[in-house]
Amino acid sequence: MHKHFPDPERRLADLICNAAPDFTEAEMSNAARHFADLIGVAFAASNEPSVGTVAGLCQDASGTVASARIWGTDRRLALPDAGLVNAYAAHWHDFDDDETDITMAHLTVTAMTAAAVVGDSRPGISGAAVLQAYLVGTEVATFIGRLIIPRHYLSGWHSSATLGAFAACAAAGRLLGLDVDGMRNALGMVASFAAGIRSNFGSQTKPLQVGQAVAKGIFAAQCAAAGLQSAAGSLLGSTGYVAMQGGDLTRVGALLAAFGEPYGFSAGGMIIKAYPCCTAPHSAIWGVLKLATQHRIYAGDVDGIICNIDPGVFDILIYDRPETPGQAKFSLPFTLAAAAVFGRLGVEEFTDATLRDPLVRHVMERVSVVHDPDLPRGPSGISVSSRVALIHRDGRRFEVYCPAIPGSIGNPLSDAALLAKFASCAAGSMDADQAKRLFGLLLSTAARQDFSELADELVPSPPGAIVGAVHPL
Repeated sequence: MHKHFPDPERRLADLICNAAPDFTEAEMSNAARHFADLIGVAFAASNEPSVGTVAGLCQDASGTVASARIWGTDRRLALPDAGLVNAYAAHWHDFDDDETDITMAHLTVTAMTAAAVVGDSRPGISGAAVLQAYLVGTEVATFIGRLIIPRHYLSGWHSSATLGAFAACAAAGRLLGLDVDGMRNALGMVASFAAGIRSNFGSQTKPLQVGQAVAKGIFAAQCAAAGLQSAAGSLLGSTGYVAMQGGDLTRVGALLAAFGEPYGFSAGGMIIKAYPCCTAPHSAIWGVLKLATQHRIYAGDVDGIICNIDPGVFDILIYDRPETPGQAKFSLPFTLAAAAVFGRLGVEEFTDATLRDPLVRHVMERVSVVHDPDLPRGPSGISVSSRVALIHRDGRRFEVYCPAIPGSIGNPLSDAALLAKFASCAAGSMDADQAKRLFGLLLSTAARQDFSELADELVPSPPGAIVGAVHPL
């Protein structure tokens, strides 16, 4: 029997440390799928120069400093630095999962990276414990998100970085064994660290903000474990973080009572991405690909693309004429045109060469956008549904309504599709057989008695090396 804490911050801390509702088998299995996806997208960026730059600015761990590996290598860094580099890589392509219904935030890249880093730092932490810490971390972000979203996001804050700092702190603190007072102190500290702005979308600072969220979340948990304190009320008090973000403190009690009942992770807003770009145009990208395939429309046949999207999306997709691959990830004309031209939209489409492609530029000029305030919205205040029309050069018009993003609960990716994504992302680090084996091991994370042994598997063997059995899909 756990104590009842009338103080909401201590009650939240107790939920994180001790009293979180039980996790269902389905939640644990789904958590492992999201972990596998995270590792895959991190591998996809392992050879990007800026990932090497960030890693190069971090010193190797030495002596008795708690450390974890950069995924895919044997190099060990202090925990905050390992969190920074791994999260930066995992968010670099904007291919990691996203929660669009409540938080408008990429949650796995913060909560799971923090959990995995701590799990790699010491033997004896089970895979199940790491996944549970991840689920609790996402629930903390969802809890705070329900209090401050949509105002927080619409005001220009990058919620993946802000809410993500709390998610990382909760996940790390749970695995580090913080007690209630320690966790309350950690949350108060990270309230001072949580930052990130949407004006940096399309630049290398976007993934850097996410990496810093993980680093600061872990650091706050470590500081609390070492005995440092924060002021009571720094998160949920009248002058705390939630109040400063315009949050409704009168809802705190009810939301704490509903913590994990069910977990927000399972509420339907978590999306495993099918395309490596901002989530906002995904339903429209799907619509373009569907219409082009269904009606055999080739790029040279496209005389126009008309896309109805939520008015709030215009402040997210801010580059009508992108000049870099990073900006292209936040461009509705580019993503729709590239999908129409190539019949797909993967990592290989976001290049300087594609930006200069004459046919892509031609189709981009024929993309028109309609503000549609009637598309269905969730608590986040921004709809990710869309309506798409392709205009054939012979005058025919083909239309489709796109209510659900690929990878969402309404249009889920199968295990086979997720494996294909994982193998494609990891192709620069391992062969197809190795990728299939590692994907299977990641899906069975909950069965691991020692998570650090699973982390050993993230260092690829030479191609053709003899490896163990593959987890059945």
